Amino acid sequence: MKLIFSLFIALDEPPYLTVGTDVSAKYRGAFCEAKIKTAKRLVKVKVTFRHDSSTVEVQDDHIKGPLKVGAIVEVKNLDGAYQEAVINKLTDASWYTVVFDDGDEKTLRRSSLCLKGERHFAESETWPGVYLIYRLYILSLYLMFSKTQF
Repeated sequence: MKLIFSLFIALDEPPYLTVGTDVSAKYRGAFCEAKIKTAKRLVKVKVTFRHDSSTVEVQDDHIKGPLKVGAIVEVKNLDGAYQEAVINKLTDASWYTVVFDDGDEKTLRRSSLCLKGERHFAESETWPGVYLIYRLYILSLYLMFSKTQF
């Protein structure tokens, strides 16, 4: 029996969240429903230039083109000229102020927010799921050894 515990980031997830977005926000150790009130946007983009294969990290306001991993974009260099590059990685380092259902406000990083409706953990990591898997494992051991004659 094989158990896989992993956390996946959705490929269609936006590089940053916008004001008014419904989210689940970490509050006192639990995720609670909230809405983004303000956002101080800071998206870091790691790119590889096509002409010399050098890698650099820039902010998203230096990018012309879609903010997607693998996208071919134009990046503004120190001289102000644009050069073609490929996006390797996107990091949302923004600060978000969220308002919870009870009116409380909290300023959080992106790592403490999930888009509303996403699962916060793998289904098999819940206690009922772990218990069920454990019972199936014990049952399979019992069936396997009960057929064996010593």
